[in-house]
Amino acid sequence: MHHLYRIFFLSFSSGLPFLLILSTLSIWLAEIGVSKTMIGLLAWVSVPYSFKFLLGAVVDRKKIPLCTSLLGMRRSWILFGQVFVLIFLVALGRTEPSQNILATAFFAFLVGCGSAIQDIAIEAYRIEILPTKKIGLGASVSVLGYRLGMLFSGAGTIFLATYFSSWSIAYNCMAAFMMIGIITTFCCVEPESKSPPLQLAVWKTVRDMLHKLDWQIVLPFILSYKIADTVLNVMSMPFLVEIGFNNIEIASVAKTFGISAMICGGVIGGLLAMRITLRNFLLACVVLQAISSALFVVQAYAGHNLSVLFVTMGVENLACGMSQVALISYLSHLCNKRSTALHYAILSSFASFMRVSFSSAAGWMADQFAWPQFYAIVCLSCLPSIFLLLAFAQHFYLVAQQPISVLEPTGELLNGNKI
Repeated sequence: MHHLYRIFFLSFSSGLPFLLILSTLSIWLAEIGVSKTMIGLLAWVSVPYSFKFLLGAVVDRKKIPLCTSLLGMRRSWILFGQVFVLIFLVALGRTEPSQNILATAFFAFLVGCGSAIQDIAIEAYRIEILPTKKIGLGASVSVLGYRLGMLFSGAGTIFLATYFSSWSIAYNCMAAFMMIGIITTFCCVEPESKSPPLQLAVWKTVRDMLHKLDWQIVLPFILSYKIADTVLNVMSMPFLVEIGFNNIEIASVAKTFGISAMICGGVIGGLLAMRITLRNFLLACVVLQAISSALFVVQAYAGHNLSVLFVTMGVENLACGMSQVALISYLSHLCNKRSTALHYAILSSFASFMRVSFSSAAGWMADQFAWPQFYAIVCLSCLPSIFLLLAFAQHFYLVAQQPISVLEPTGELLNGNKI
């Protein structure tokens, strides 16, 4: 039970930085008049999350001088990531984006690097410290802690920035909350040491994937499936600022209510995944994404209307939570049982990289079109996924017949990051 408490607080620390370099940062930038194109490009600061499978090899094998001998392999890397995040959150809060946007981007990128390292080490710690029978319970506790961290860094930061009239103070407060994770790390017990992992024949595994997967279907589907969800996520905050919603309204509805709806979406998605076919589950999620995009068109015409905002944010986040579960299920079925962890890491990293790529392009598009036209285009972007699901039903049927291998609970899988 003590391990579960520790995992909860470590997961809180893990979830805290995620929004601080994404949607929360975009509100700060939108407020001071940074262009939507630049806000979109700054999504690249989160690219370290897309390469966690490469960082994992370092965290697994390399020792940190002095720190590892005192704390052990897992705790030393957790602490390293936490301190890294704390330092550069303070530095990020002290930048002046209106004067030097590059400095803001640089420190946000460093926060992303520290956060990715922290995530990897905490994931490994959680897997190794819990007995097999408690892995599922540990996953639930991890999700709860991670979402609470996101709630603090989303709604909490906006409330603080409004109260103090200072984003710098708000970011410093979020950096101080990292002490929760740091103190927890010192209170943790180091897992029993395991022999260093064997060097994997990475390229052999990649070649195996290339030969066995229907890439002409898999890649276009993953690519098109991520468009609407990604674009709605990255541009929703600048959109709400521009049409007149204040920080308190955004924090209350888009963040607090929205994250709650996302959690509900994850729960509903988990229940649906057990009751309907994979293809129908994916199709339902794509249709829901299209509906949520259409609601943003309605919001654009309605303007500053809180009633419409509740509906728009509720449906969008519900769709996000459900779509995440559906994508994870699809990627999991694609994995080869002999190389599950690496296969899943490569597939999820591709999906995550697509998220960053679409996010960077979304800002430019938002500058070229009025908001109703922009969101209408986003709605139409769901059509390729629907076409693939209808035209290649046999592919999704055969994929679903493959048993899901026992996956190591990565951050994307457990915490519901938008991979």
